[in-house]
Amino acid sequence: MGQIPLELISNVISMIILIMIFVKYYQYKQKLDVLKGLDDLKNKKKLTAEDKSFISSNLKDYQILFARDEQRVKLAYPIFILVAGIVLAFLEFKEAMIHLNVIVVAFIFMQVNKIHNRNFVNLLTELNK
Repeated sequence: MGQIPLELISNVISMIILIMIFVKYYQYKQKLDVLKGLDDLKNKKKLTAEDKSFISSNLKDYQILFARDEQRVKLAYPIFILVAGIVLAFLEFKEAMIHLNVIVVAFIFMQVNKIHNRNFVNLLTELNK
């Protein structure tokens, strides 16, 4: 039985992260539709106490998630740079570029997640006024 090439593993991990990005985007669109519905109710002045409670609890949750995302990105950025430097130092450039793909895609995933949570915080803050 032959060994699985490291390039294949890197590519599979990148593909999994890309799928996670698309799933995250789909979930984002669904949640955005709910917030648009709540915005329509707010404009018509038909928000119930339950709606207001939902908005304030979700606002707190997303503020916490956004703060965690910011911390994760701040921590991951130097780690990604360190890993990229090690990969570039010890592998041939062509090979290193294949493996750096995982780092780039993971960083993009973290940024997308942070942006989505920031957008939800902003939208929920507007709804909470």
